[in-house]
Amino acid sequence: MLQAIIFDMDGVIVDTEYLEFSLQKQFIENLKEHDRPITLAEQSVVVGKCLSKIPVVIKKLAESSLPIEEIRNRYYAFFHEIFSTVDFKTIFRSDIQKILLFAKQNQIKLAVASSSETAHIKNILTVCGIIDEFDLIVSGEQFEHSKPDPTIYRYTCEKLGVQPQNAVAVEDSYYGMLSAKTAGLAVIGYEEKRMLIDQSLADYMGKDIGEILEIIQQLYSKRLAFENV
Repeated sequence: MLQAIIFDMDGVIVDTEYLEFSLQKQFIENLKEHDRPITLAEQSVVVGKCLSKIPVVIKKLAESSLPIEEIRNRYYAFFHEIFSTVDFKTIFRSDIQKILLFAKQNQIKLAVASSSETAHIKNILTVCGIIDEFDLIVSGEQFEHSKPDPTIYRYTCEKLGVQPQNAVAVEDSYYGMLSAKTAGLAVIGYEEKRMLIDQSLADYMGKDIGEILEIIQQLYSKRLAFENV
């Protein structure tokens, strides 16, 4: 039965994943110590990784001789510069409010479980005007290991008071889907074609928030039918 909906944030609630991905290319080019072009498939490895893990991937892609701490410091500065100037309302998938309303009307609990930093999550949700809609907000920085480790989803379900099999995760990245699936949740994928992401772990797939709402409504209807048997 459907008792909770747990959202990833970047790439689902707001289109920040692709924004960061688009600007990463020049960052990598500036560090690159080889003449080989970075392919879309190679760069796509960063999608869904927590902020602390991205510099490791970038160092490998650039074959940079710089110490990892130097790359990390540069990338963190780059990251915060990007998102200090973004108007998140312009990349907010506002139709999500229909899902939030449906959940409230049917006593379905709501949470955000994101690999991003807590301050980043809360800032975006506040700017978009939906922070108060969630029963729980969880950041990957709260744990030793973030996605694809399942701990973040297990913790979120425990705090919500629901069993993983009674919750659904809305994710766009392979790492996020793997985290949720390993924790025992069903996964609704937000279809992404601009980056090369393996989304094959999704149990259901929606091309946009409207389709995801339809899937959630169908899952809830199945719950009602089961309870009335």
